[in-house]
Amino acid sequence: MITLLLTLARAAEECHDGVLQDVNCNNVDAADEGAVDLSDPTCAANIDPNTGEAYPNADYYYDYYSFGCSYLLVDLDVDGDGFAAGTMDFPEDVEYPDITVTLACDNCATTYNPDQVDTDCDGVGDACDDCVSVENHEQTNSDTDEFGDECDVCPFVADPEQIDSDGDGAGDECDNCNGFENNQDDLDADGHGDDCDNCPNVGNADQADADADGVGDACDGCPSDPDNGDDPDYDGFGDNCDNCVDVYNRDQLDSDADGLGDECDLCPLDLDATNADADLDNVGDACDICPSVADPGQLDADEDGVGDLCDLCPELAVADNSDSDGDGVGDACDVCPLVADSDQLDSDADGKGDLCDFDALVGGAATCAAVPAPLLLGLVAPLLLVRRRR
Repeated sequence: MITLLLTLARAAEECHDGVLQDVNCNNVDAADEGAVDLSDPTCAANIDPNTGEAYPNADYYYDYYSFGCSYLLVDLDVDGDGFAAGTMDFPEDVEYPDITVTLACDNCATTYNPDQVDTDCDGVGDACDDCVSVENHEQTNSDTDEFGDECDVCPFVADPEQIDSDGDGAGDECDNCNGFENNQDDLDADGHGDDCDNCPNVGNADQADADADGVGDACDGCPSDPDNGDDPDYDGFGDNCDNCVDVYNRDQLDSDADGLGDECDLCPLDLDATNADADLDNVGDACDICPSVADPGQLDADEDGVGDLCDLCPELAVADNSDSDGDGVGDACDVCPLVADSDQLDSDADGKGDLCDFDALVGGAATCAAVPAPLLLGLVAPLLLVRRRR
């Protein structure tokens, strides 16, 4: 109250000169203006509607001593408080610097205020000032309530009550942290101030927080677990819900839905929650074309799904990599699939190896000569036994 009284006292001293009436805006009180010649027909024609008599004082005329009673100014005192505000036009033949002049000594042009008090000294009288105690020459009022932007606690939201519960200068109607004193910063522009936003860097207007841990779902590394755990890879996801605990994977993508994120899944497109890698080549067993042989390059020349390093028929596109005779040559390309034959000789080039080609054994000396004696004997002896019995 004391501050207000001092302010009013200062305003009365600094922003009001004590003039009681100044229709012609010459800063001379009507009481100090000279009398007019009421016998002048021009003056006698200007009748005060309130008294029915001619205006007797020079204050009612633009410049009585230069123009006599020719330019009456009472029409520029719209609110009738004794102070003018507005423009007046002079005929072009009048010897005067301006054809149009502006009179603005009424600090509330349309509001009656004979005292012309202007507390904040902004040139707008208290009677019409939308911020009586705050200087605001422009009188900007964006929300068109009773309070100008300079003193409105919610300049862009109509707020006739002007309540500011937390005292931070932002009214309850527009405070982005209502009930919590803050500077109204809102980095993510989601309508919630940084000081009360549970995800200040991520827009989340709904402020959803499923696990009620104070961190919004939109930025919570473990939105369903209040105990996020550590985050050694600094990807924003705690160990308790990170699908790649030791590998940064901000998007948590898991293409095969096996619980392992693509960034750490040795087979990101093949379901295998164990992430097994028997040959330690960083290609999981579930997708390794040579699961028992380290083959990081995963080369497969014949494109049969069996890698070159473990393909027993590397030049033949067959998925069957069986080796019945254990000679290191796959059945599909072994010229003797049931007889161990690591050299794969086929003297007559008929697709059957020498060790298992019967025709080669009994048909030609050259061929038989190439067959080891023990094997030859084993093949021929049964035939001889049959002939002997006959």
